[in-house]
Amino acid sequence: VRIERKDFALGVRIEHPQSIIDAAMYHCAVRDPYLPPASYSLVQQVNGLGVYSFCMCPGGIIAPCATAPDEVVTNGWSPSKRNNPFANSGIVVGLSPNELQRDTDRNDPRASMHYQHAVEQAAWRAGGMRQSAPAQRMDDFINGRVSRDLPACSYQPGIVPYAMDEVLPPEVAGRLREGLKEFGKKIRGYRTNEAVVVAVESRTSSPVRIPRDRDTLEHVEVAGLYPCGEGAGYAGGIVSAAMDGQRVADRVALRYAER
Repeated sequence: VRIERKDFALGVRIEHPQSIIDAAMYHCAVRDPYLPPASYSLVQQVNGLGVYSFCMCPGGIIAPCATAPDEVVTNGWSPSKRNNPFANSGIVVGLSPNELQRDTDRNDPRASMHYQHAVEQAAWRAGGMRQSAPAQRMDDFINGRVSRDLPACSYQPGIVPYAMDEVLPPEVAGRLREGLKEFGKKIRGYRTNEAVVVAVESRTSSPVRIPRDRDTLEHVEVAGLYPCGEGAGYAGGIVSAAMDGQRVADRVALRYAER
């Protein structure tokens, strides 16, 4: 089945005490109990590519989401009451296949997927070859300092001090550092050593796309195959995947109705 490389994003989970985000967004020292835990959305262009927040989880939890041995992958979620004492968000860097392409990769549509997996394996080794995640205080990361200790964190397998520059590729770590500096200017108190950077957030979007016809949504070579959703490269989250699935289902239904 023909597949293609596509743009994707890779970065970290960043967790603050929820009280810091509440104070910044509501402009008060203590959040009114009738107000929900505050959230944020951030984006910044760095060297022509985006650094942005993804799946921000107020009152949330960082969760382990590895799908294979010897890798560490994080994601985030919020319980329905949003009552956890932490706020976490993916902060990721947009990556172009052309930027990552080496001479040996030119004919391999899975090259970006291999790149993604290599970073996840690096996080696993840095975390002690278990599901503990490598982590660094935010301002320590920005200033290139090793964190001697780490704040409390919702990630249940645990976090261990480690320099992000030794886990993330330079094209990710460098842009991430510059993006965080700008985020600190946009939200007062966002840039702080009370926040922790946890590696690695690598599944925001698929590094491959299964091509389909623009009108029929059928695979360009394989009849009856309808690529859809996140894994096929047509969505970047729960809602967009559901909408794409509905769109494909409509096309399938139309095809059989015409018969």
